[in-house]
Amino acid sequence: MSRNGNGTYNLPAGNPVSSGTVITSTWANTTLSDIAVALTGSVASDGQTPITGNLNMAGNKVTNLGAGTLATDAANLAQVTTATAITGGNINGTPIGQTTPAAGSFTTLTANDDVTFTSTGSMKVPTGTLAQRNRNTIGLLRFNSTYGYFEGCVSVANGAAISTITRVTTTATLTTSTNHGLSTGTFVTVSGAIPTAFNGTYSITVTGVNTFTYVMASAPSADATTVGSYVVGTWVAVGVGATGSGGDQIFVENGQTVTTSYTIPVSKNASTVSPITINSGVTVTVPSGSRWVLL
Repeated sequence: MSRNGNGTYNLPAGNPVSSGTVITSTWANTTLSDIAVALTGSVASDGQTPITGNLNMAGNKVTNLGAGTLATDAANLAQVTTATAITGGNINGTPIGQTTPAAGSFTTLTANDDVTFTSTGSMKVPTGTLAQRNRNTIGLLRFNSTYGYFEGCVSVANGAAISTITRVTTTATLTTSTNHGLSTGTFVTVSGAIPTAFNGTYSITVTGVNTFTYVMASAPSADATTVGSYVVGTWVAVGVGATGSGGDQIFVENGQTVTTSYTIPVSKNASTVSPITINSGVTVTVPSGSRWVLL
């Protein structure tokens, strides 16, 4: 009967034999043939047996497995958990690791460790206008084509508590329970509001000390039933110093209007060439021991 479907082998009928039983060719041929079938269906330790079905390990491990080398080989745990250089293949349909690199675009490319660029060329970062900032997350870097410099998001702070969010088509009016301290052009990220069309990152227009508006991508079906919260991102210029023509580094330039509240860091001083206008509702905080010099 060979194996019973669960891997157990039982001798065929007439076994085991009792002492004194005469061994006949019928018994021997039947028994030995059954054993041969069972052995043929077993796995030879020297690897010569081809497997004809899926192996059910029943929760057990395959141990001391060598590293796979061919595309059809099994991989051991070390191979799948150790970082390996990518020398071929495709990402989003773009060939990688070629002698002549192919140009391509990736929807999202995430690195979980350091990234090193070894070329002597250049790297292009996202470029867009002030209005095209799409979120407030610490560590973001982009080129602001409105102002003509690189900028980075260095901090994200919680905004004032929201009382209501109403809408007229795609224009939302957000009302805070206290003075929000913001100015027109500030970027806020609204989250947790229902309907969800209120959520997103927006450049705001201040309409009062407790109100501002922003334009959504689509019109919500109703005023917000859950108002959620918002955060304010602080973006600063990166690598902006003295400038001039022909590579000169002579002129240090500053703006003339403070549009967002700012606190000079502790143990730091600041200088600004006037005239300077501080917008309504905006404050500049100078810590004890620090100085802000207006020239």
